[in-house]
Order: sequence, then C-alpha cells, then structure tokens
Amino acid sequence: MKVDAWVSGALAWLVPGGGHFWQGRPWRGLMFGAVIWGMCLIGLWAFGGRFFDPLSGGNGLEQVYGLFDFGVGGLYVICWATGVGFTDRAELLTYEYGNVFLMVAGLLNYLVMLDAFDIGVGRKR
Repeated sequence: MKVDAWVSGALAWLVPGGGHFWQGRPWRGLMFGAVIWGMCLIGLWAFGGRFFDPLSGGNGLEQVYGLFDFGVGGLYVICWATGVGFTDRAELLTYEYGNVFLMVAGLLNYLVMLDAFDIGVGRKR
C-alpha cells in the first residue's frame, strides 16, 4: 500500500479537502472543503449547535455523536483546545439543527477521507 494514500487520507481529515489538494486535485479539494467547513460554521454560529465529546463518558448516544463530530478534523481539535462550540445552547430554536449540521459535516469528511485514500491507492481516478 502506498504511503501517499495514508498521507492524503490524514490530510483530508486534518483539513477537509486537503488530501485532494495534496494529490493535485485543487478544485475537488476546494469543493469538499467549502462544503464541510461551511456546514460546520453554519452549524456552530448560525444555528447554535455544539460539538459532542466522544470521551466524555456520557451516555452511548453522545459518544457516537462525538465520533461523528470528530470527523471534522482540525476544526474540531481547534474548537476543543479553545473551548469553543462545546457548550449547550438549547434555548435556541435551531440548536438541534446545528447539532445535525455538525454531525453531517463530520460524516461527510469521513467519506472525503475515504475518497482521497482510494485515489491514492489507485482504486479511483
């Protein structure tokens, strides 16, 4: 297996779209990055969602949600380190929509990671 495939997959997790930039596919990387970052920012600031922590020790569903959120990559790590986006804002009417936007952004980034990996291995063009 090629090391380049693993590097592009890791870059795709760290910076959504970064793996495709690494492979010389800037338009694809830009499109994926814009969609995932856009969903994240809309979920956090426009809808008031929050990230879940997969290691919080809460109920099992919160841990699964945390794994979904963790897929966002570098933005999740930055928000975790600064404490931004981890507080409940349940008083907002759009709070649940924000949570879903964040989870879907993470799940989409997992798919983008797999896409970058598959291109690096040669299974896809």
